[in-house]
Amino acid sequence: MRAEGAFRGRLPSFAEVRALAEAFGTAVGADHGTTLRVVLLLEELFTNTVTHGYSGGGEDPVWVRLAAEGNVIEITYEDAGPAFDPLTGAPAPPLASRGETPGGLGLALVRGLSASAAYARVGDRNRVTLTVPTRSSPATPP
Repeated sequence: MRAEGAFRGRLPSFAEVRALAEAFGTAVGADHGTTLRVVLLLEELFTNTVTHGYSGGGEDPVWVRLAAEGNVIEITYEDAGPAFDPLTGAPAPPLASRGETPGGLGLALVRGLSASAAYARVGDRNRVTLTVPTRSSPATPP
């Protein structure tokens, strides 16, 4: 089973992304924990795109595709922001030197909650592909 959507790159639009992920989880019979992981991963990627890649949001699109493949849910997330690999991106300068609150932990969350992760720049889009094991799958260490 697959589900997909295109969403406006502004924070209020995440409610639509969340609804897609929750409906997909229900449709494929995923347990609550798996669905929650999918939502958290999408929220982190979406928030980073809107805040950093799209400079606060607007009409720029974000594309989400979900697929149930055996005992995993595959997430394909794309945005049209500047090229950025969230899986190997260099850490930001120390927070104190920038006068900011703690950040960068979300990317560790993305890596830690997914069984596998890949990044590619495809045309003018960033593409992140993640897999999340369902409860019936053996846990894969991050």
